[in-house]
Amino acid sequence: MLKILYILLSRMGGITLIACIAWLGWENLGPTKPDAGAPRMELLHQEIPGIVEGLRSARGDIRRVALLHFENDPTDRFTDTLRDTIEKQGIFDLLDRTVSEKTYNLLNLRHPIYPDPEAAQKQGEWLRVAAVIHGTIHSWETTPDNTLLDVDIYLTDVETGAVIFNERFDSDIPDSILEVAVSTLPQNARRTSALQRLFAWVLLVLLLPIFTITFLRTMVRKNSNGTNAFILAIYGSADALLAWLLIGSILGGWISALLFIAAVTVAFLYNARIMVFALSLEEE
Repeated sequence: MLKILYILLSRMGGITLIACIAWLGWENLGPTKPDAGAPRMELLHQEIPGIVEGLRSARGDIRRVALLHFENDPTDRFTDTLRDTIEKQGIFDLLDRTVSEKTYNLLNLRHPIYPDPEAAQKQGEWLRVAAVIHGTIHSWETTPDNTLLDVDIYLTDVETGAVIFNERFDSDIPDSILEVAVSTLPQNARRTSALQRLFAWVLLVLLLPIFTITFLRTMVRKNSNGTNAFILAIYGSADALLAWLLIGSILGGWISALLFIAAVTVAFLYNARIMVFALSLEEE
């Protein structure tokens, strides 16, 4: 059993490593979504209940509904906030995000949009729902004096193509009146993300030499101290690079720098221990 596991790990190690590096590269070099900002989000939270109430009053017997991504919503925050509110209030049996939508979110890609009723109706037919919620954000921005929201909301019947509900919500609130709520959620989200990244780095450090154990055994067969030192340097550099890609953005100050150096040093010692183990396998 252990031999089979060893063979699988050694053969899949290279593919897994390439996949991890590709994902880290995309995460650090790929597209990012802009931040909506606290004033815009606070205004949105004030206006969303009115939007949802309008949909509730117009729904009739319709329950099975899909929410399509709104036009001019590069942050995704308007669409996501509307989805969360509808789901919490239960006014519709809202279709879950499709696999393609989740993939767009995972890769930070722009979603397809369906601003007009005809395109939205066709998408609704493909999704097999009774109606679709869609629309266009004409303005959602913060000026030196005001925070603005101007959005067209549609509820379109998929079977007939009729527009059941259409209303334009236009809000213009001076910043002196708008009270920006200070939420701890972004800090908690960042803390969770940091822990996840740290765990991912530890997991990669532990598995990297195991996945590439065949390569290590090939190198230690040379019985060369220079070769062993070179391999340790490669693994140490890989661990340091992975640490920088995963958790470099959350480090700050000399204490974090010392912790970073200590973590990379521990990873180096772990790699040395695995090399000693690979050498013992060759000596048996």
